[in-house]
Amino acid sequence: MNWMDKLERKFGRYAIPNITRYMIFANLIGYILEAAGLSTIMSYLDFSAAHIFHGQIWRLVTWVFVPTSGLSFWSLLFILCLLMLGQNLEYALGSFRMNVYFWGGILISDIGGLLIGGISYLCGVRVMYDGMVSGLPIYLTMYYILFSLYLLLGLLMPEAEVRLYFVLPIRMKWLTILYVIELAYEVYSYFKMGWMYGIMFSTEIVLAFVNLIVFVHACKHHVSMKQKRRQKQFHAQFSQPRPGSGIAKHKCAICGRTELDDPTLTFRYCSKCAGNYEYCQDHLFTHTHVQPK
Repeated sequence: MNWMDKLERKFGRYAIPNITRYMIFANLIGYILEAAGLSTIMSYLDFSAAHIFHGQIWRLVTWVFVPTSGLSFWSLLFILCLLMLGQNLEYALGSFRMNVYFWGGILISDIGGLLIGGISYLCGVRVMYDGMVSGLPIYLTMYYILFSLYLLLGLLMPEAEVRLYFVLPIRMKWLTILYVIELAYEVYSYFKMGWMYGIMFSTEIVLAFVNLIVFVHACKHHVSMKQKRRQKQFHAQFSQPRPGSGIAKHKCAICGRTELDDPTLTFRYCSKCAGNYEYCQDHLFTHTHVQPK
């Protein structure tokens, strides 16, 4: 039992079922607010290390409402695919693990954003952001945490076949490789525009990937050194010939041959003989049946 199993036994009853739906619904609210022209409200919800350090701690969570781009046909299709994917993953992993995945992604993103914002401010990298002097601002959304669900499925079930956009059949291991290449190219494109721009917009990609790796590693069943020693001793014991292993299982009642004499011999019991008499293939049909006394 690993530490994830222990946490599930202790806190599993507090898990939010269908958490993927709630995360997507929060993102949809952000889309609606932007489409309605209520960008002022969104400015109080996005992640800002400077504002958090000044007491606006709600921003540690409310950035999940911040959408990545405008609402379009492709974004709606992406959301629909995520709903089905999240439901299937929850069936496979359980509600508690999906909660750990999402809240762990939020926590890692918060820690990374605060560290970069604080360290850059102390190092003299300061910008004016939302009317406040701050360190390097980090742009955080739920897009890449949700997007990495595809990578999670590919790591857990690489041979699973999915229909890309409900049409193209493709195995998840190849789709995972394509997505990793796509994300790596995005990070490269951001840094190509400048190191500050790269850190600001690629940090959420890197942090989402870190959360994915940590989660997959935590879900694996790790064996302690003590358990490894026991396994080694167990295999060493059974690698030696067992006492009495030279005793045959089968023996012909006529010629006395066993499977140790000839491994190709076939042995059968005769149903017409009184008692449990076993014969080899050469005497099964030629022997004289034993009559009951």
